[in-house]
Amino acid sequence: MKHGNKDLLVHSNGTIEHMVIMNTVVGCEVNLYNYPFASDFCAIGINVWALRGCGMFLTFGNVSKTSANRGDWLTEAVELNAKGGRDDRNYLWVSLKMRSETPFLTLVLPSILIIVADVVSYTLPLGKGKRIPFKVTLVLSFIMFLIILKDLLPGGGQCSPIIRKHFCFCLVILVLSMLQSMVLTRLAKCGTLWPCSRSKSKDSPLKDTDNEEESRPDITVIKLKASEEEKNSPLQKVVKFLNKMAAQDQKEVRHHRFANKVDLICFCIYLTILIVYTAVILYFSFGSRCEINHLEFWEN
Repeated sequence: MKHGNKDLLVHSNGTIEHMVIMNTVVGCEVNLYNYPFASDFCAIGINVWALRGCGMFLTFGNVSKTSANRGDWLTEAVELNAKGGRDDRNYLWVSLKMRSETPFLTLVLPSILIIVADVVSYTLPLGKGKRIPFKVTLVLSFIMFLIILKDLLPGGGQCSPIIRKHFCFCLVILVLSMLQSMVLTRLAKCGTLWPCSRSKSKDSPLKDTDNEEESRPDITVIKLKASEEEKNSPLQKVVKFLNKMAAQDQKEVRHHRFANKVDLICFCIYLTILIVYTAVILYFSFGSRCEINHLEFWEN
């Protein structure tokens, strides 16, 4: 506070006029429910007290704003009001709007790009071992992104910002997408989801031919000579081995086809969830508000 003029004007009836300039910093609880597209009002109470007709009386002139820019906030309008028409409850009604460019570029846009990258990752094949490392990288990148920018997130207050729920949803959907790719990769490779099952080794068809030959010695229909049997037995083993390999390849192809069908269904469900979530988050960001009583300090 400083004196606007060091002189005092004294009237004959005892009234004294004196000009005082007051610079006041006011802490206002702003509704950040729609952050970073937030806009709200700040009520600043201005009051003086006079006991038995003696004291200060406050007379307001024209109210105007001098500086509209304060960091990320823009002052749109300032009005002088009185609650309930009472002269002892005057307040300034300041209309505020947040500049959403910087928070959108630093918080919202990176999360959107990570989700888009996760959607595009469904084009990677299941059996090549490239999709899972990529999805794990996305999840770790998003977690590091939240850790680095946690100080930029607004606090809770009466209305918790919806952007916190947005980040929670993005993290959950990324983890579920990664787990789904892991399960389908297992299904495409082994044809089963049981973790205890073991796939046969590469030389198992050759071993099966030997066991099959030992267990069924009386299958031959045409009796060959000893010399012809010795000549044809290696060839028969190779033929059986190739048949086994062909059957195993066909089985793996069936597993891949089934896993790809399930993957396509999961992708459609995933895309549908994202579309519905986009509509919901846009509605709550622009069409819904959380009401706060800014004149609560005058309730009692």
